[in-house]
Amino acid sequence: METVMNLENGWYILQDVHDTGEEQGLYTDRESFTEMGPQISEWEKLSELKHLQLLLAEQPYFGRELRYFNQAPWWYRYEFDLPNGKEQRIRLRFTNVDYYCKIWINGQPAGEHEGYSAPFSFDITDLVKPGEKNLLTVKVSSPWDREVEKGKEDSRTILVKRRMVKGTYEHSDTFIQRDVNPVGIYGRVEIIITEQESMEQEPEISYLLSEDMESARVSAKAVLRGLTPGAEYRMVLKIKDNSSGIEKAGTILNFTAKECGEERVCSADIEDILLWNTWDHGQPRLYSAEVQIERDGRKVCGKETRFAFRKTEMERTEEITRFRLNGRNFFVRGTSYFPDCYISAMTKERYFRDLLNIKAAGFNLVRVHVHVEQDIFYDLCDEMGIAVIQDSEYNWTHPSTDAWAEKFIGIYKENVKMLLRHPSIICWIGMNEPGCVDPDGDTRRRFMEENPGPRLYRELQEMDPARPIIKGSFCNDDIYSGDSHNYLGSLSGGEYRDIYGTTEKLNTEYGFDAPACAESLKKVPVIRRRLAAIEKQIPEIQEYQYKLLKYYTEHYRIQKYAPCSGYVQFMFIDLCPQSFYGLYDWWGIPKKGLQAMLESNGPVGIFAKYRDTLDGLYAVNDSDKRYEECELFWVITETESGDIIAQESVKIQMEPDSAQEAVHFKEGCGEGQRWNLYVSIRDREGNCIAQNSYKDIFALSPRVKGHPERMSHETGMRIYWA
Repeated sequence: METVMNLENGWYILQDVHDTGEEQGLYTDRESFTEMGPQISEWEKLSELKHLQLLLAEQPYFGRELRYFNQAPWWYRYEFDLPNGKEQRIRLRFTNVDYYCKIWINGQPAGEHEGYSAPFSFDITDLVKPGEKNLLTVKVSSPWDREVEKGKEDSRTILVKRRMVKGTYEHSDTFIQRDVNPVGIYGRVEIIITEQESMEQEPEISYLLSEDMESARVSAKAVLRGLTPGAEYRMVLKIKDNSSGIEKAGTILNFTAKECGEERVCSADIEDILLWNTWDHGQPRLYSAEVQIERDGRKVCGKETRFAFRKTEMERTEEITRFRLNGRNFFVRGTSYFPDCYISAMTKERYFRDLLNIKAAGFNLVRVHVHVEQDIFYDLCDEMGIAVIQDSEYNWTHPSTDAWAEKFIGIYKENVKMLLRHPSIICWIGMNEPGCVDPDGDTRRRFMEENPGPRLYRELQEMDPARPIIKGSFCNDDIYSGDSHNYLGSLSGGEYRDIYGTTEKLNTEYGFDAPACAESLKKVPVIRRRLAAIEKQIPEIQEYQYKLLKYYTEHYRIQKYAPCSGYVQFMFIDLCPQSFYGLYDWWGIPKKGLQAMLESNGPVGIFAKYRDTLDGLYAVNDSDKRYEECELFWVITETESGDIIAQESVKIQMEPDSAQEAVHFKEGCGEGQRWNLYVSIRDREGNCIAQNSYKDIFALSPRVKGHPERMSHETGMRIYWA
């Protein structure tokens, strides 16, 4: 039997401004230090458990006053009653503490933890007092880093040595503002009371698919506690199809307990399975596995978990980096996701809104960029058929010692263990842009070839052999990585049309940052004032974002499997009011860039290949459907007068998962002209299945002045030039 107490209301907090709380016994039953000497703050009631900046700061997304949240640790205090009971085992469980924490129960140390995203627990049976009031005290800190690689303070943004494994804090290149470093307890804190037999966690599910992927052998591993050695038990496994609720398989394992704590595995064969697929390739079919333990004919404990059947692979050579899902090539139409720099600000409703919009924009995948979201986000991706590439929190510059690498690997493996059950996750990323700036000419090599890269890759493979791993994102030539990032016309200078004629195997970052519309910016007057000089240019900047995203996206679609196997646009939504990479602003209002994805990102598309001249029209079909006897229609008009220059239609057939040049124009077509182009494809019944348009197709939008080098570090945003 298991009882869960949610420690929700009744928390008190103080900041230990001189970090002397441990020496002065803040973890004891003493309630306050009001005498003159100690300079300890008084306890104040906390309304809820969230990142402290969200609860205590007037403006949590920028401002120098935010720095005090991280200059000294915080202490939490909670009193709880514990019922009497026989043979009780008591555990204390936290879902999220950001970042370092120490825990005391009734003045005695219970444990320590480092991280922010993985749950952790401690056995406190010997520390609590059943039938009495108990005191829980937690010390939490998330300190600033001081050391910069090679003393290059003029490149601090990228070269500060981040000692914590929370990749995006101090990511102040207009992504997360300089003074934002989330800290605090969030999620749930629970007291878990078990009497005699209990199951430590949800059963861990693994399976072996048949070659035809129509049947599988499913194994469920249960971690059991409180067993009576020598007693006879039954482990019952039931598997059901979540869509129909029909039980598909079941089995019973009889065993004699050898010890109080054991791991037991029960297996069952299941026929006629339905595979999990992304929404554009089928249905995200989910199953449930229930494991219960019986003794003397009665249930003594049990838990249920959700899983799915699917097979993910990655084909990698010098020429190819390609995903395969369920034995078929999988073309990625992806977007990066980091919806708020305070993860605790997110709710199920906000996640659901974003994922609905992600799907509506044609994306079949999200890359969770250098952080870990709340568990409910991955549940929704499982249900909605949206694939996930999951980053680690390794980003840019970290200490290059073996001790730090050991810590990082341990923390990331905690996250992987937590997320293993989600079928939507099809790939792990070990490190993001390792050694992106290489001050000594050897940083990237050390990270990729010495530590932590090789060991992390090896241990993740051992931990999860069913998923591919990208060892280091943006390491295109590494055979265990293979993806590229491309910011030509954006962060890397040049113009967006400079990508014409280039190839990439798999792109996992491209994009451009454009401010929210003036109406949105009115909600944050400080930001609006800082952008006042260019406020009238915002539509023009959004237009440039639109043009760049459209050109890049269609460039990748046209070279489908020749060699490109997909792309990930950066990013879907702004993660704070003054970070501008999103297709939507922080308030959920679309920018012009969204139109590019609506035109160019659907499963079926028709695209023009062009730069200074018009080369051809390409029909691309990412779906599993064959389209026969289609009509491709195109018309060219003169931009200023609207006069028709040419119009024509041709018959085409589109095979599943294919790309073809459907119309080829003669060399030099349109050179020096100002043309509009409209194209469409209709199926044999006359239904429009794809359309696209290009206004003044050869006109290059000029780069925005001051991008990317001009920014306000006080607000953490791009300011451009007037």
